[in-house]
Amino acid sequence: MGNIAKCARATAVMSKVKGGDPFAFTARFLGYNEATEGIMAQQREADLRLKQIQAERAIRLQRAKA
Repeated sequence: MGNIAKCARATAVMSKVKGGDPFAFTARFLGYNEATEGIMAQQREADLRLKQIQAERAIRLQRAKA
């Protein structure tokens, strides 16, 4: 009995994956906005780079004082 239910569920999932249900996976990406995600990613990279530059500058200043 359990095998029939398992096969039915697998068949339903596969039909969604193959495109039988175009709205099956849209809920996962409902709040995704490509433009804002790109800007936020650039900002994260810029913040990391700024911290790296500041750390290198602090090291250089310490070496210059010593």
